[in-house]
Amino acid sequence: MIQIIRNKLGPAIVIIIGLSLGLFVLQTALNSNTGLLGGKGDSVGSIDGKKINIREFQAKVDTSVEAYKINSNSKNLDDNTIFTLRDQTWNQMINEYLNQREFDALGITLPKDQMQDLFFGADPYPELKKSFTNPNTGQFDPMAVKNYLDNLDKSVQGEDVAEKQTRWASFQKYVLNDVITGKYKALLKNAVYVPKWQAEMEYNDKETKYSLQYLKIPLSDIADSTIKVTDGNIQEYINKHKEQYKQDETRKIEYVIFSVQPSASDTAKAFKYVNDSYQHFAASPNDTDYFRRYSDRAYDKMYYSPSKLDSKVLKDTLSKIAVGSVLPVYFEDGSFKTAVLIDRKMMPDSVKASHILFSTQNGTDSIKVKAKADSVFNAIKSGAAFETLASKYSDDKGSGAKGGDLGYIKYGMTVKKFNDYLFETGKVGEVSMVKTEFGYHIIRITEAPASTPQVQIATVTRHVDYSSATTNSVYDIATKFLNDHSTPELFSKAMQEPNLNKQINEQTKKNDFQIPGLNSAREVVKWSYGAEKDAISSVFTLGDNYAVAHLVSISPEGTGTVEVLRTQIEPLVRNELKGAALAGQVNASVALNATLESLAQKFSKEVGNGDNMAFADGYFNNIGFEPKINGALSSLKEGVISKPIIGRNAVFVLKLTASTKPQPIADYNQYKQQITQAVAPRFEYGFSEALKKTITIIDDRYMFF
Repeated sequence: MIQIIRNKLGPAIVIIIGLSLGLFVLQTALNSNTGLLGGKGDSVGSIDGKKINIREFQAKVDTSVEAYKINSNSKNLDDNTIFTLRDQTWNQMINEYLNQREFDALGITLPKDQMQDLFFGADPYPELKKSFTNPNTGQFDPMAVKNYLDNLDKSVQGEDVAEKQTRWASFQKYVLNDVITGKYKALLKNAVYVPKWQAEMEYNDKETKYSLQYLKIPLSDIADSTIKVTDGNIQEYINKHKEQYKQDETRKIEYVIFSVQPSASDTAKAFKYVNDSYQHFAASPNDTDYFRRYSDRAYDKMYYSPSKLDSKVLKDTLSKIAVGSVLPVYFEDGSFKTAVLIDRKMMPDSVKASHILFSTQNGTDSIKVKAKADSVFNAIKSGAAFETLASKYSDDKGSGAKGGDLGYIKYGMTVKKFNDYLFETGKVGEVSMVKTEFGYHIIRITEAPASTPQVQIATVTRHVDYSSATTNSVYDIATKFLNDHSTPELFSKAMQEPNLNKQINEQTKKNDFQIPGLNSAREVVKWSYGAEKDAISSVFTLGDNYAVAHLVSISPEGTGTVEVLRTQIEPLVRNELKGAALAGQVNASVALNATLESLAQKFSKEVGNGDNMAFADGYFNNIGFEPKINGALSSLKEGVISKPIIGRNAVFVLKLTASTKPQPIADYNQYKQQITQAVAPRFEYGFSEALKKTITIIDDRYMFF
């Protein structure tokens, strides 16, 4: 029977499977980011026509992430930080391309001899000079730089060699780019030229003074409710200001957030956990093993100054209670806590010390290292200068260049044996040898401030967090909301309901990471760029929140639409309409040969006076910032009432009473310098954005991240 089926149905089954596979591949091609049928393939975008491969981009992002981890001494980064680094990397790639294009065209380079001078010359790069200046002489020491570079492949005090080399390579690249970019900025800044006529105009604009009377009729005199702003009014305004309202492709989304918060039951469980510990310690305050088993925070046996603890409760309490006392349960920083005062002793917060390190890292023969350390130790005890021997023999090149000086060291900042010597057994002025996991240290304590009370404490903390039952309960609420509001009409109606965490983001850009109310919203943003208008999302899981979204509208790249810009533009249009209405009323009165005083009486206002006003002024007393008044000053005729001027917040009528023009001067250099000082920084720091406008940048990162 099986054989008969194989013989008769075999070809048909092959055809069916082939068609199914074909449809699957076609569907994948149409709906995924592959190169087939016009997809983007493995490109995250292009810069001036050059495609940026996802692997190339990710490699640069990984480098940025690793450098950030090293510099910030962080092992794990949150999504927000990684997103920021990804964005910085993209902008850096654009700037590097543009800068290199300009540098190549202008022949701006950094020859090897100049590069050498930056690291070893008499006038080194500032950051390098700061790190490698001899503390005894106050002079930059190029040999210390060479010594550091010669030991890039060696670990000092447990430092990771790969991290050390990465940090140096990153610094070199930064110096090279900073110096060449500095040359380019200087070229732009020094290319600014101010002709005499422009300086003369600047002089006249500042020194020509006008005195006038004015009538100010605030736009607020007309109630907003009396002015109807139509879509046509808004569109007309947009058409007049197209360049101002150009924008990237955006999405308007509305969404409801369901936050997961600890329930009363969750809070009660956390309290009980800590209260049980309190009851245990009230009976057995020395049971420190209990802390190791049950505390959220490890028991470290360290001593702390009460005033420097991050707990206000402990700061206020520890100096007032006896050793062995147990603090009743208290709530702080989202956690229930209890604590036991284990011990109290007098010791300094920090000490100043020097050391000479003989490293036993990287498989070094410990016996030979010990013999060398003993030899130097004996030499110091016989009167040899500690500083000289530290500079010559210490494997810690950083402190060695400073004669072994480590500066002030806070309690707990070094490995335990080193720390114990500094704060427990060592004395000021003595020289001793201590072995740690890094090698042999010859240590000298040079200064120790006065001792203060330090405490050793053990704590049990339990953060009040939500349980899985609470999470499931909130998820069920979000799911029910989705089921009850699964159409655009129902969703928009829900946005009017009380007691919901409702949000609207008018302009969601494709690479946004955060939107109002949600710090990590990439999934929502990506969904909005893959969905059709009026789509309702599924329930998003976003950290401590669930969310359901509605895609309200899609705005393509270009001039913004009425729907998108309404909130932003409607107040401006309303003010224009108010201004036009008030200006019409003023014109009708002026036609009857009204004076400024009669106009003021008609509108129940007072005539104001403005003295020593100049075209160059940006702000006028009792008037405010009104650019149209600046523009009108030079066209006013003495004694003649001006036409109504529709300002930002009021309609103005002006009457010039006097004007004084300055006498020409022989030297306009002062005004040339003022213009240069105002303009040059725009060239120096605005060139990057200006250059971006000369190329086409396509950013498709949102399809991958």
